[in-house]
Amino acid sequence: MATELISLNCVLDHLTPQDDPEAWKAILDVISEEFEERYRADVHGKQPWFLRIGVCSHWWRPHQARWTQAGGFAWPVGYSGNGWPGPPEFDWSVILSFNGENWKPVEKFSGNKHLVLRVTVPARTAKHKQAAVHTMWSKSHEPIFYGFRNIDSRWICVAASDEHRQGRIINLRKTADSTPV
Repeated sequence: MATELISLNCVLDHLTPQDDPEAWKAILDVISEEFEERYRADVHGKQPWFLRIGVCSHWWRPHQARWTQAGGFAWPVGYSGNGWPGPPEFDWSVILSFNGENWKPVEKFSGNKHLVLRVTVPARTAKHKQAAVHTMWSKSHEPIFYGFRNIDSRWICVAASDEHRQGRIINLRKTADSTPV
């Protein structure tokens, strides 16, 4: 059963000239694959599955806090209500539902019990050569970070904070296999 990747068209209307569509395409591809892998592995019954993805322009970064994996990234968390780190706040976001094969934009979450992957992408990806993406599943509330770098004008996922448990990230394997040496 072939599953479609999340289309850039789902977020395109929200992107500004400061957002690199190629970065977004790479991020959406990795998130699609990671989401599908979790969906296939989980005994999900009839609960609806959703993705909420958007941009944050105000990240928490006191004293140059770093996520040191793969050479280092700005620590990808936001401000909670009391000034301490928490999930990054969205400047804007879209919600997509997933039925096991296809993605569909929706206005809001539906169903009493649903599973949501919340994904926050930093603003201004056209200006920077790297981006740390914050994700969190509603079931576990454990943040997972993904590090992307623009290498030779191609955005590549080079790190995931859960690699020690899950193994290498999907997109990195695909990219490494398809990159000429």
